[in-house]
Amino acid sequence: MKIAIVSIVFPYPIDSGGSAGTFNLIEYSRKFHEITFICPNVSEERKQKLQELWPNVKILTTPANKPESFALKFFKTGLALKQRFTGTTPDYFYPKTHLAINDLSRCHYPGLIEMINQELEENQYDLLQVEFIDFAGLVNTIKADIPKIFIHHEIRYRRLQMEYDTLREKSDRDIYHIEATKALEISLLNKYDKVVTVSDQDVTYLEEAGVKKKLLYSSPSPISIKNHELNSPFKFKNKIVFLGPENHYPNLDGVNWFLETAWDKISASHPEVQFQVVSKWSEPFKKLHATRKNIEFLGFVDDLSDVFDGAILIVPIRIVSGMRMKILEGISWKVPIVSTSDGAEGLPMKDSQNCMIADTPEEFISKVNQLIENEDLANKLLENSQGITLQEYKFENCGDRRNKVYEQFNKQKVLDA
Repeated sequence: MKIAIVSIVFPYPIDSGGSAGTFNLIEYSRKFHEITFICPNVSEERKQKLQELWPNVKILTTPANKPESFALKFFKTGLALKQRFTGTTPDYFYPKTHLAINDLSRCHYPGLIEMINQELEENQYDLLQVEFIDFAGLVNTIKADIPKIFIHHEIRYRRLQMEYDTLREKSDRDIYHIEATKALEISLLNKYDKVVTVSDQDVTYLEEAGVKKKLLYSSPSPISIKNHELNSPFKFKNKIVFLGPENHYPNLDGVNWFLETAWDKISASHPEVQFQVVSKWSEPFKKLHATRKNIEFLGFVDDLSDVFDGAILIVPIRIVSGMRMKILEGISWKVPIVSTSDGAEGLPMKDSQNCMIADTPEEFISKVNQLIENEDLANKLLENSQGITLQEYKFENCGDRRNKVYEQFNKQKVLDA
């Protein structure tokens, strides 16, 4: 089939769960389908590097650093300044939430819609695939009469509600925003020919919210299985690791919550242990926790083998939807994991069987300390977790499941011919 895929996330470099999920499924699908990938605001260097990896994929982008393309960035900056100087912001973090900047009714990338329509007009495609909720509104502006499927990585209204639940100060305006977003989100999804989630749990949430049951289908993202002898057996090397960038607000909230409520007591009990944060984090955030001991911000790390060698992975996430690729990444590197229940949502994780589940600061402190002090427990957890990636989330299984969606439309095309 000839498939056009539109995404707000450019999957190179692979530095987040969203980019990993997008990359992995296109990496599989391009072996069987003719793929065109369309994404806005991408530098020529990043585009060329991805093109080298995907020589048989047509990649279309709008230029990076185009002044108009920064409308959203200017909006975020202006909002943050306004709230800071007027004292209207509940706390330091609010301007970084989707509650503060979410607007599904606007496209912030000039030329993108025109590029998509031109490509679909000049070339005959069998299917249009739209990824991420920020672009759901494209269903109203695409002129081509072809089937349209939507890949729903994150239910936006649920994320807004969970952000709201973590706020120190709450307002009725936020409730208004959440409910308005929910109504728009469900309305847009019902206009697609298929809505594909990355977990069975999200199918349930969307059906309960009003998305037509016949449209819903779950298709998780695969994980690249690592062939290595790392952590076989596991021996703790005084490292606790978090994986993910600050610009994804659930990461910011989760790391801050862990540092404010749990890390000092863990560090006091085990002063030899380092907390290492992988991916891009800002200097202002680092300064917020400058007085805390034994914290390292490593930035982007291309090869994670050194990071995960003898490490415990934590997932202190309180704001979720979809699936946490960082948990699957940790399993593939054979490290023990401590996660919140929300962080493990949508994945077959069981407390004290293949991971540790902790939902309060006290539980997080206790269960991290248990893994630090008990390597037999750590080895049991990681051994029990291996079947998850080997059986459920390997490329072939996830790729075949996504292909079944495509084949539904291919068969319908034959019947209509």
